[in-house]
Amino acid sequence: MRNNRAILFAVSLLLGSSLAVRSTESRFSFRTDILPILTHAGCNAGACHGAFVGQGGFRLSLLGYDAEEDHLRITRELLGRRVDLESPDESLILRKASLRTEHEGGRRLLFSSDGYRLLREWISRGAPFGDPQQSVKGLFVEPEVLVLSRESPPSSIRVKARFSDDSEREVTHLASYQSNDEAVAMVDKAGKLRAQGSGVSSIMVRFGGHATAVRILVPFASTPASSSEAAFTHPIDQLMSETMARVRAPLTGLASDGEFLRRVYLDLTGLLPAPLVAQRFLSAPPGREKRQEKIDRLLESEEFNDLWAMRLADQFLVSGKGGGPEAPRMFHAWLRSRIKDRTSFNSLVNQLLTATGKPSDNPPAHFLFLDSDPRDLSEHIGRIFLSSQIACARCHAHPTDRWTQDDYHQFAAYFSRITKDGGSLGDSERGEVDHPKTGKPAEPRPLGEDRQAGEVGRGRRQELAQWLASPANRQFVHSFVNRVWKHLMGRGLVEPVDDLRPSNPASHPALLNALGELCVRDGMDLRKLIRVIVTSEAYQRSSRDSNQVAGVERIHAKGQVKALSAQVFVDMIAQVTGQPDNFPGQPEGTRAVQLATPQVASTALDALGRCRREQSCEGGAGGGGGLAQALHLINGSTINEKLSHGVRGLEAQTPMALRSSIEELYLRTLVRKPLVEELNHWTSLVESADSRVEGLEDLLWTLLNSREFGFNH
Repeated sequence: MRNNRAILFAVSLLLGSSLAVRSTESRFSFRTDILPILTHAGCNAGACHGAFVGQGGFRLSLLGYDAEEDHLRITRELLGRRVDLESPDESLILRKASLRTEHEGGRRLLFSSDGYRLLREWISRGAPFGDPQQSVKGLFVEPEVLVLSRESPPSSIRVKARFSDDSEREVTHLASYQSNDEAVAMVDKAGKLRAQGSGVSSIMVRFGGHATAVRILVPFASTPASSSEAAFTHPIDQLMSETMARVRAPLTGLASDGEFLRRVYLDLTGLLPAPLVAQRFLSAPPGREKRQEKIDRLLESEEFNDLWAMRLADQFLVSGKGGGPEAPRMFHAWLRSRIKDRTSFNSLVNQLLTATGKPSDNPPAHFLFLDSDPRDLSEHIGRIFLSSQIACARCHAHPTDRWTQDDYHQFAAYFSRITKDGGSLGDSERGEVDHPKTGKPAEPRPLGEDRQAGEVGRGRRQELAQWLASPANRQFVHSFVNRVWKHLMGRGLVEPVDDLRPSNPASHPALLNALGELCVRDGMDLRKLIRVIVTSEAYQRSSRDSNQVAGVERIHAKGQVKALSAQVFVDMIAQVTGQPDNFPGQPEGTRAVQLATPQVASTALDALGRCRREQSCEGGAGGGGGLAQALHLINGSTINEKLSHGVRGLEAQTPMALRSSIEELYLRTLVRKPLVEELNHWTSLVESADSRVEGLEDLLWTLLNSREFGFNH
């Protein structure tokens, strides 16, 4: 049907209708002059006529992504009743938009507005489509960075568009605006910005199918300007210092040795330091060198390989889908071996995208069993490796990114010839993805690239891998850096980490760029990237804020209190109590982070919300939390059945004074000694209990259910 309309439109022009005749005499471009008016007025928004089925019998493409069809619907549909060429003011599109005729969507254009006048003039000149090649090629905002004050009046930005004929025009009055964080800044329909709260954010600007952003900085007004201007030696801290100084961020000091030790152990190994290790570290003189030495040891540990294999398995959605029952286990083992061997991330991804054969013979071949539909598979690949949400472009141009339907289907075409006959991954010489508008096969093309793929003698997947997993692919590198940063820092430089786009800039853009360049120079080595992050002051800052200034953690001015994955939490309880979990079908002593898939049965992991690996779990746990989790921890077997073993194991050691036993439990769980008031309180409670063991069990239960234990801080 869409093809028929396009043909009708072309034929009407060739036949020389009044519309076509006037279009050649007009300066108007429907795509770049008229559609922006309708978009700015909200006519083609998803809540109005841009909905999939339209509104009130009138349908437009979402945000004007399909100019040809929109022109047909406005000028030809229902015998052209929406425009009146002889009496433009009587045109239904003007009467309804100005509410001179009843309109469920309300008034969208004032009779005296520039938009109304321009639409009227366009109709009076024959409602032409204009040059079909005319389009927007670039969008620019001035200034690119704006410092606001909560006491200042609303500020303005200027938006300019560059067109395909190389002309430029200010489009501030026609652009659409959206705040990426309304807690920091708000924006109205005219592009007037007002600060709401302190911090760093951005305002997304859209026009003509393009989107960009202006960064917003709102200083913490109560903070002395000098507090963020200390001299830093670490490159990460140096790169963050300019933004911190401009927003006058109150930086917290370094975490204590105990806080740092607990944090880095959990982030790098998913385990707590043993009490003896903690005691030795805490008793040694403080200094940067001992922290760096501990980091280097943890990076080379087997536990590091276990934890980061799990994190990559979560990212790659390693589950029991396809490839046979043993495939996920073998793929997980392969991932762990690649981490242990320090395989570069780009090389690892290249192997995933080009693997062939049976997963039992070649484990990375399991990865592309994620989905059978090339479109679904392309969406997974775009998100996992490029942090790009391309799914919207399957049906229409992306509303917040640069992707069109052409981009989407040309990217999906890379996966159209994958075969899985007999459980073996291979490639066929045939197989296409048809473009829904043209009905023709889409030619493979990398996202955001002008060049076509399909080099002679090279398969589509090989061509894709060469581009996607290249260190020269900035989106790929930044996606990798940003995900690792979030694992360690609790919040990405870009949030959400699955949504890396020009209209969603990083909180510290210079840092993201510099880390990307450093990562490439270091051969995209996971350990080297982690080391440079965790040796920074930004990583080692305390999460305790005596001033309680809201929002500082969002720009890493203080340490983030981070939720623990279900697997890490379960392993911590097993470690503290000395009572390992037994998972069905797994060797005795297997840790939760070592499980290859979420299909391994575990009531505790399900209650705590482990990632099911059916979709991205970057935004949080996958199905646990809330009341069910709280009740499980308070009354369930995960903690309660292990308390006795944990305390009796402690008491079976060389007999300790009661206060020493209390200190030992604090050291095991919180990696610190109890405060004086805590020690006195628990000494009194344990002494008044029916037995010392029962009293210590109550203490251990309290510690394991505390917020301080349940989070990485």
